[in-house]
Amino acid sequence: MKNTKKLLSIAVAFASLLGAAHAADLRGLQDDQRVLLNPDKGWYHHYYDNCLTNYLGSEESISAIPNMHHLFLRFPWKNLEPKEGQFNWALIDDIVNKWYPKGIKISLSITANETSPAPATPQWVFDAGAKFRVAKITWGGTTKEPIEDDPVFLEKLENLHKAIAARYDGKPFVVDMTLASLGNWGEGHYCATFGKPVPWATIKKHIDLYKRCYKKSQLTIGDDWIGNNLKGDDRLAAREYIKKNKIAYRDDSILVEWHYFAECNKGKDSLLRPEFFDDIYPYAPATLELEHYNGTLKSGSWKGANGEKEGAAALRRVIKRAHCTYLGYHGNAEKYAKDNPEIIKELANKVGYWYFVNSVDFDADGDLVLEWENRGAAHAFNRYYLFAKIKGKGYEKIYPLLPADNRKWEPDTPVKETYKLPLAEIPSGDYELSIGMKTSAKKDARVIELGFNAKLRDSDGFYRIIKFKK
Repeated sequence: MKNTKKLLSIAVAFASLLGAAHAADLRGLQDDQRVLLNPDKGWYHHYYDNCLTNYLGSEESISAIPNMHHLFLRFPWKNLEPKEGQFNWALIDDIVNKWYPKGIKISLSITANETSPAPATPQWVFDAGAKFRVAKITWGGTTKEPIEDDPVFLEKLENLHKAIAARYDGKPFVVDMTLASLGNWGEGHYCATFGKPVPWATIKKHIDLYKRCYKKSQLTIGDDWIGNNLKGDDRLAAREYIKKNKIAYRDDSILVEWHYFAECNKGKDSLLRPEFFDDIYPYAPATLELEHYNGTLKSGSWKGANGEKEGAAALRRVIKRAHCTYLGYHGNAEKYAKDNPEIIKELANKVGYWYFVNSVDFDADGDLVLEWENRGAAHAFNRYYLFAKIKGKGYEKIYPLLPADNRKWEPDTPVKETYKLPLAEIPSGDYELSIGMKTSAKKDARVIELGFNAKLRDSDGFYRIIKFKK
């Protein structure tokens, strides 16, 4: 060890040697403009949106959105199960087979209440005796709404989800299952059909139904299920129940006109219930759904290219406040990308985690200290694995860096971690030290991109950060 201490020196950015200096600032090597294509975060696209014709999108148009994470498949129950026990799985399987090989997953939301095309619940459910009400739709026409706690409706609904779960629960291409059995478009409210608030006892029945069916996939619930229906002790009880069962929230109202411009909502940027998202942040990702793009343009909540006159600033605040991991727009993907080329890149990075290394300290005892900074909106909900590669003439070896745990790296809170490298076993010579992060310890695991200049990245996805001499 004495010789090691005498001979170790360090250089940064492949510039001149720093002699006995051990610490170096790496901010000059960073790049916060390049879009990092990372897993478990990013944009999502409303593919099926309340029916089988909305938005869809070609490979070219969807690929125009950087770091597209998943497709949101929200469509009526009657389309999936037109006859009892007979399922049109192609509506899901065809999407999975086309997009999952390209790295794009799916989120499922099978609705029981729609305004167009209405109704969403199959007629055979009502023919079996499920009770319903005929509800007027705000903009005209009527729809059949199943009575939320009707036993026949609940029995048939559970059979549906048992079948879905048997086929898809826990599959790697499934991001989550969204609870969608209550309210207009599955969102838990009845704003389009003048419905009355649903009591907590009924809401709990629906939550428990999904819990019984899905044992592996993440469950997600719209915040309106609780916020639009419950007050006082019932609301508190529901929030605690959702926390207890580690269910995630989504907000379906971001930049929607009647929220965004409401007097009572000034300063909230259309995130009506930020406390709900505080509830889930320790254990589950938050999903935000933007207003239909054409509606946003019409209302004035998104002004100018990239929303720079108004909407973008509000959206940035919402993303940060909700600790957003998944962000979805409504509309034609190609048009959205064409109108907003800069902010879609920016937000592809800012949602979820976004990792930078600010400094390195490497001493002759093999202690490697890295200062990490997460500049994203949320911590990661999956643990990734950190490695160091030491490479010199005739020598190359990868070492796990323990005890790294990226899930503890909170936004805008730099944290230093110390790792031990076995310098004693390394022959004397000149070396490069690189760091890399992967989704698992497996050799073929996906690499996590870090906020470094891409020129520092080698063919294995590791970033060359220092040179040293032993």
